[in-house]
Amino acid sequence: MSKINNSFSIYSDGNLEKKASHILANLTGNTLINAPDTSLANLNASILKFGAVLVAAAGLGRTNVALKNAARDELEQLLIEIGLFVTYAAVGDSTALISSGYTLSKTREARYIINPGSVSLNNGITSGQMIAFVKAVKSATGYVHEIAAEPPTDDTVWTSTASSRCQFIFKDLVPGKQYWVRIAAVGTGEQIAYSPVASQFAQ
Repeated sequence: MSKINNSFSIYSDGNLEKKASHILANLTGNTLINAPDTSLANLNASILKFGAVLVAAAGLGRTNVALKNAARDELEQLLIEIGLFVTYAAVGDSTALISSGYTLSKTREARYIINPGSVSLNNGITSGQMIAFVKAVKSATGYVHEIAAEPPTDDTVWTSTASSRCQFIFKDLVPGKQYWVRIAAVGTGEQIAYSPVASQFAQ
């Protein structure tokens, strides 16, 4: 569902005045939103007030700057309140939201993980160790390293170890015995993608 960006802290004073005026112009007579006339009148008054104190604050002076800051806070709060109404009235319709003059929030794209590819196996520097690794998978949140001491079947019970890294060292293996290894990349939303199974004799 599309949403508006209801934060205005990133705008400079001058750009906030322009943005508020743009929103007012877009909401005036907008049949897709039908914002209350009272809200639009209040917004217009707040923009005019902010513009006036903005000019005065250009000459600095503690009082002028304080008045400008207070007027800015008032304008931002009014824009937020109207933004909430816009969100309610549009019911997620992107056309209506865009027509309001508010900026739409960027929608995060779904991140899908892929098969991590072939597993590389190497013997460790110590007897009974085996190093397994795959290429790092973009968007993976972690990895599951699995090993079995018998040729894998549908009923194989794998010994699994979760890790944040795509490399893992299996330890305490029996020298001269063959082992089967696979690595799964794990993603958000319970995504999991397994590599093909690799095999090697431990030393």
